[in-house]
Amino acid sequence: MIHIIAEGTLPQKNKNTFLELAKPLVEASQKESGNIFYHLHQCNDETEKIAFIECWADQTAINNHNISTHFKTICPQLNKLLSEDLKITVYQTLI
Repeated sequence: MIHIIAEGTLPQKNKNTFLELAKPLVEASQKESGNIFYHLHQCNDETEKIAFIECWADQTAINNHNISTHFKTICPQLNKLLSEDLKITVYQTLI
């Protein structure tokens, strides 16, 4: 399995718009073949910090996700609402 953590800073003034846009992205991504889970989280201590935490069966599933219509149309809109680009970290399951 492959896990992806995409972290960013979401100004409070953009939160409602971000959530409205992110909901269909999350819902569509959860239905994709090879998706184990896909959620949007907010940090408890620093509420402007958000993270998409995802788990995929394999690289093929990720590649298909990255070219999906919902990913290609919604992500650019989400990025405009963040303070900076998402920091994306990819983890491979060891045990």
